[in-house]
Amino acid sequence: MITIRKPLVACVLGISLLGGVAIDASAQTIGFVDMQRVLEESALGKAAQAELDTRFGDQQQAFTQREQEIRQMQAALERDKPLMSKEQVEKRETELRALIEQFEKDFNAVQREVMQVQQEQGQRVLAPARKAIDTVAKKAKLTAVFESTQAGLLYMGDDADITDQVIKALNAQ
Repeated sequence: MITIRKPLVACVLGISLLGGVAIDASAQTIGFVDMQRVLEESALGKAAQAELDTRFGDQQQAFTQREQEIRQMQAALERDKPLMSKEQVEKRETELRALIEQFEKDFNAVQREVMQVQQEQGQRVLAPARKAIDTVAKKAKLTAVFESTQAGLLYMGDDADITDQVIKALNAQ
């Protein structure tokens, strides 16, 4: 008889504790922010993107043109291959491989520089964005704010999204 009551008491105690947690949890309010949208749509984020475009736009066009030229050379080689000698084909393929390797080397170097500048620009936007998030969260009396694209958040209602308010607060700073 005693062994039956202990599990029953434990079960009742567990249910009452869970009920208490559920009540406390229901009083909690959370929100989420889509930081990618903040970076893309805020005035600071747009200025950072404009600076990147200004700084690297010409290089992007040059790489696009070089890539197009390499593709045209590859197409010409495939088209003319049946009419060429084995040595001519090997020579052109070697030239193309060298062009592609140089292109990839140059592109990767610029890509690393772009990523570094993007990180720097992102940090310039994130510090004020965090302040804007704090302001909006305190005003809305939120207990927690999550980044919406990060793993681990399984559900969120649209009414918890404070991204628009964060963008407005960031732009107001």
